[in-house]
Amino acid sequence: MHSESFVVDLVAVILALLLIAAAVQAATKRVKFPFTVLLVLVGMALRQLVEHGPQFLRPLAEFEISPDVIMFVFLPALIFESAFNLDTRQLRHNLPAVLTLAVPGLVLSTAMIGVLVWWLTPFDLPTALLLGSILSATDPVAVISIFRNLGAPMRLTILVEGESLFNDATAIVVARILVGVAAGGYVFTPEAALDGVTEFLIVFLGGVLVGWLAARIFGWLLGAVEGDSFIETSLTTVLAYLSFLVAEEVFHVSGVMATVAAGLTMGGAGRTKLSASVAEYIEHFWEYMAFVANALVFLLVGLRVEWGSLYGSFDILIWVIAAML
Repeated sequence: MHSESFVVDLVAVILALLLIAAAVQAATKRVKFPFTVLLVLVGMALRQLVEHGPQFLRPLAEFEISPDVIMFVFLPALIFESAFNLDTRQLRHNLPAVLTLAVPGLVLSTAMIGVLVWWLTPFDLPTALLLGSILSATDPVAVISIFRNLGAPMRLTILVEGESLFNDATAIVVARILVGVAAGGYVFTPEAALDGVTEFLIVFLGGVLVGWLAARIFGWLLGAVEGDSFIETSLTTVLAYLSFLVAEEVFHVSGVMATVAAGLTMGGAGRTKLSASVAEYIEHFWEYMAFVANALVFLLVGLRVEWGSLYGSFDILIWVIAAML
């Protein structure tokens, strides 16, 4: 009975969050406010309503998703959708700038934020650098929305979207290295720095290779299917998740980069393998998948905010925001 009650609560919470997200999406068209930012604010307001409101809202406050679900369910969908729908020709022309922003740019951002936070707050240097690596992995959804409203140049949009795809992998690898430093596992030495660079290159480029090979295999399978939207959509879904899982769990390289490479390959050369009647359908399918993932993640972020803790950390938060700017 307890298991049945949990499943009912889970389904009810997800349905409620999707209904709220749909309402927020409708509201953004009227107020011209970035969707993801408004989701977080609504989530924070819901938290207060749940804590001081009727009992039937309690499951919203108690609902939690493990980091593994975020990593293995939501992240591949978000990354594959962005990569699949990105203009690969424009990305190719701007790849040196994108990679410069996503790799050395993110490392520089990590160092700048980390050193400033270490200098301005009670955090020690390894912890401050770890925070810097987490904060440097930007999410472009709100920014791209603003760009579209302003009519920003296409190249600027490509730079931001492309950089966001690659910087996730960079940030995850840098964060893993810094977790070891923060936990006292090892200290900064030239040898440790060289090992870190070597590990990064293996993890980063290994993920690219896994994703590219997976996309080539699935492209061949798609070429054997003629105009069946269900099979073709299923194959792209399996590709998005399988490339991530194989990279992370089998080869221990970057699942993010594997999904990025798979999405870019399928969205570029692999798109010719898709039936013309199905290609548009698949684009809309992945846009909806990304909408659901974004909606749930950002609402849950807002629901997890505790006003007491936020207020207690306000002095540190001001310095962290200043360091990011």
